[in-house]
Amino acid sequence: MLDLFDLESPAVLFGDETSFGLAAALRDSPQGVGAIHVFEASDVAEPRPVLEAIGLGRATLIERIADGAHLAAAEAEVLRLAASGAHFVLSGKASSIQPVSRALKAVGVVSSRLKTKAYWAQGKVGLD
Repeated sequence: MLDLFDLESPAVLFGDETSFGLAAALRDSPQGVGAIHVFEASDVAEPRPVLEAIGLGRATLIERIADGAHLAAAEAEVLRLAASGAHFVLSGKASSIQPVSRALKAVGVVSSRLKTKAYWAQGKVGLD
């Protein structure tokens, strides 16, 4: 099962459409009770019914912009949650994880509060 953290503070999962399964698994774990989900998506209306169907209807969706400008909104959301002592799981697209991770580290989020897993990167093969 998921062995993420010894959680006494909320878990925050940031990812994309490839992270929905991980979010559902986190939701179903004792560590995921009360988890907050923030996803980037190409079209925020499209994944909403899927998230509703798997019990993640309260997730925050941020529309992906080709140049990555939307990541400022993602960073702002996770930084707002960092002040509460949240633990973070960053997954999905590698080029989205990197700036969010850097922003968290810049405000003092220690590595013990941060887990990352890139599922894909533009132009790359062989990621799991």
